[in-house]
Amino acid sequence: MTTAKPTPGQASRFLAQATFGATPATLDAVVAQGYAPWLDRQFDLPRSQTHVDWLVSMKKNTEAFKGNGVNAPLEATLWRAMIASDDAVRVRVAFALSEIFVVNVASITASWPLFGAASFMDVLAANAFGTYRDLLEGVSRNLSMASMLTFRGNRRADPKTGRRPDENYAREVMQLFTIGLYKLKLDGTPELRNGKPIETYSNADVEGLAKVFTGWDLNGAETDVWFHTRPMALTPAHHDMSEKRFLGAVIPAGTGGQDSLARALDVLSNHPNVGPFISRQLIQRLVTSNPRPEYVARVAAVFANDGHGVRGSMRAVIRAILLDDDARQPDLQSPTWGKVREPIVRFAAWARAFEATSTNGQWEMPDTSDPTVRLAQSPMRAPSVFNFFRPTFAPPASPVAERGLVAPELQITDETSVAGYLNFLSIYVDRGWEDVQTPYAREVAIAGDVSALVDRVVLLLAGDAFTAATAGAIKQAVSTIPAARPQDRVRAAITLVAAAPEYLIQK
Repeated sequence: MTTAKPTPGQASRFLAQATFGATPATLDAVVAQGYAPWLDRQFDLPRSQTHVDWLVSMKKNTEAFKGNGVNAPLEATLWRAMIASDDAVRVRVAFALSEIFVVNVASITASWPLFGAASFMDVLAANAFGTYRDLLEGVSRNLSMASMLTFRGNRRADPKTGRRPDENYAREVMQLFTIGLYKLKLDGTPELRNGKPIETYSNADVEGLAKVFTGWDLNGAETDVWFHTRPMALTPAHHDMSEKRFLGAVIPAGTGGQDSLARALDVLSNHPNVGPFISRQLIQRLVTSNPRPEYVARVAAVFANDGHGVRGSMRAVIRAILLDDDARQPDLQSPTWGKVREPIVRFAAWARAFEATSTNGQWEMPDTSDPTVRLAQSPMRAPSVFNFFRPTFAPPASPVAERGLVAPELQITDETSVAGYLNFLSIYVDRGWEDVQTPYAREVAIAGDVSALVDRVVLLLAGDAFTAATAGAIKQAVSTIPAARPQDRVRAAITLVAAAPEYLIQK
């Protein structure tokens, strides 16, 4: 683990992994304090205003809240946090978790659905630095997740009618949230038997675990938004009281719903697969798509024990991911190192780097899902429980696939979405959108020196992972714009850097 003070370029690259991107202030702070001290200060910061609280504070804009809040500005609060919150690491980790524990706002089967989505992101933020066991319970008792994976109102089996408990969450909590499909070594590589991977669970395990998730539903009446902020409540008469067998564990017949859930979550969170399975995905979301097994093993070992006897300490795991030598001292020339910046991260990084702000405090941002004119991705709007892209995706018949590597974000990258991103970004770079504006005062002040201007843009967006050749070509292009048009020089420099491969690929 490196302890040397970072250069500005190294600090910028660190912030691209730890947050949604560098700001001038955080860049200076990391250089002055060092990686670990700055990160520890971030861990100790109080949570910024919750999404639900912010949305409620916007109620004065009554037009947005007609129809049980179906027009509430969900995108506004999510982008507000990504761009402007002080607890930047917590916000970034919560977003990474939202791409593992996926909820789509359109799936929420309750009143005030946009508040439900906001509340789910609040659950992830609240547990981002706690224990994985607590995170798993927060997710499992959340009404929005219960809507997404259809176990809201799940009822015990009834032999007379042939009713069986819904198995959706039982299957996905194993497949996606804890243990995965195949048994793993500590380094995330599969255990093999006769040359083939070993399945972690059977259909019988799904059936047994499904009984645990019966009897849970919303807590309180749907008369206002606050029921979304309360963990689901148990209706004992609807809970399956029969014996529950799964993953080698047995919950005896007659065990109530509360105890059954607690025991089940203990079994799941203590499974040896959880550390490598979740650690690898968090490394992928924050640092690199193809981490070395040794990197995964080091992080998974911290998941197993943070050094103080705590299993699943998210704070320790995030710290291990970001401070590992593989993250801090990689071979930047290696074609297997790094990851494609997903569109949300690209756009948020631009906004943070150049201190975008809301002129009226409302952060009016649209749904950015459209791939033709927007980002092909919008927070809390993933098309399925498998996220916008799968962690194992590799473009078919590509050099990535031929080398046995993955590039998850390329699943939503094509000719249309690349052009859509650039068109959308260019609008904001040029004139902003609604009340979200960027002054560029610092950049305009140095626009007379094209080399200094481009170097600043490169530092803020790409750190030390930008080639001199590409920077030189951008400088040449920007220098063709007359010095009498400093704003145009700034906009051109930002757009060209944000379109360059060295920015689109996070190193």
